[in-house]
Amino acid sequence: MTTNDIQKLETYGQAHEHALLDMLTQITSLPSPTGAEAEKAAFILEYLHNLGASDAHIDQAGNVVCPYQITGSGKHPLYGAHIDTVFLQCQEITPRIEGNLFAAPSCGDNSANVASLLCFITMLYEEHIDLPGGAYFLFNTGEEGLGNLRGIRQFMADHSSEISEMVAVDCNSDTCIHKAVGSHRYEINVTAQGGHSWSGFGNTSAIASAAAIIDDLYHLSVPKDPKTTYNAGTIEGGTTVNSIAEHAMFRIDLRSEDKDALDAIDKEFHQILKQNAKEGIEIRETLIGERPCSSGVDTAALCQRLEQIRAARGLTTDYQAGSTDANIPLSLGIPAISFGTCIGRRAHTVEENLDIDSLVPGFIQLAQFILSRPH
Repeated sequence: MTTNDIQKLETYGQAHEHALLDMLTQITSLPSPTGAEAEKAAFILEYLHNLGASDAHIDQAGNVVCPYQITGSGKHPLYGAHIDTVFLQCQEITPRIEGNLFAAPSCGDNSANVASLLCFITMLYEEHIDLPGGAYFLFNTGEEGLGNLRGIRQFMADHSSEISEMVAVDCNSDTCIHKAVGSHRYEINVTAQGGHSWSGFGNTSAIASAAAIIDDLYHLSVPKDPKTTYNAGTIEGGTTVNSIAEHAMFRIDLRSEDKDALDAIDKEFHQILKQNAKEGIEIRETLIGERPCSSGVDTAALCQRLEQIRAARGLTTDYQAGSTDANIPLSLGIPAISFGTCIGRRAHTVEENLDIDSLVPGFIQLAQFILSRPH
């Protein structure tokens, strides 16, 4: 992009700050917990159709897919923002603005990024901007938690042969996720003899067994490099305080930047399960989530493009490993990174908030990245 092009982009961004903030408010106000994204998807689809994006559609996974100037064969870039959130308990969301602060559950993760991507597509149509080679825009489901990257998996199953690179529009604008953190997630159900806490004392307890398994897990040593982690995220079971528990359930999350290290911690965890399967104890496992690590694909060109844009504004870029929609294309050998369009904090909490004055710079960064793609 020329200096004049960048100036025009900045002028557009500043002139449409209120439109961007209004879009953020609308997106945030539509609750869309993982598995219940249909209302938000319908809103996005209607908005795109009203712009003139007649090819936009909802696919089998509930994703909103928006091809732009896709003609003939060949490969095209993909820019996607997930529309699901972690807030199952929020039936209504009313954003709050206090000075420079925009506060609401999901405002940063991932409503601001959805809003910025929609506003960029708006600019393409209103300003009649050409994207040589075309592009796919995606508003996908199932990124969070037990969604297990459902939306991006479906899109890649349908279109992977057409995709040259991907940007997952996610996280903050000053962070670049360039390496995929893989994970294995299990639900463990423990069944025991149970009984009365007095007369049945000595019978096996599902809670005691579950606690022993978790304790063994937390005594495992894991490498710092490649970073590898474990976590017991939820646990439940038992009936009353004076009953020996017949059943307990817990869910665990194993993660690593490296496939071999992830497989190693997985093997150790399964050894723990085997050791705790004693007489009077039944242990059943269910794989409830699996996210692949990177496959060694080179992301340098994408990183350099972002870094140059930021460096020209006197900004540094924080490179991190993370778990995003980019995991799937990376596992398929397709270059992919993730960066966002705002400066936010307290993600995944009801106190989530972001800086309003970060929205326009974030939008401009995303737009400049897309429009400066070499062809």
